[in-house]
Amino acid sequence: MSDQNSVQTQPSLTTTEIMTIILGCEQTLRFVQASPNYRQIEASERFSTSNDLRLGDAVQALMEIHEAILNIEFYSQV
Repeated sequence: MSDQNSVQTQPSLTTTEIMTIILGCEQTLRFVQASPNYRQIEASERFSTSNDLRLGDAVQALMEIHEAILNIEFYSQV
């Protein structure tokens, strides 16, 4: 079987669907971030990432992406 036959195309998402997914991910990460168990994990001296990132950084990134998409949507309607 060739690689071409096994490659599946990704579904096309509307801007609304993209925004919904991004907001859902943001809310899910905030939920995890608020968990006492996660806060304990992140507070551990052994908790380390290669770029010294925390879950809040991921939330911030998603918020900025969401805002950028809103700006594009706004300026495309003007």
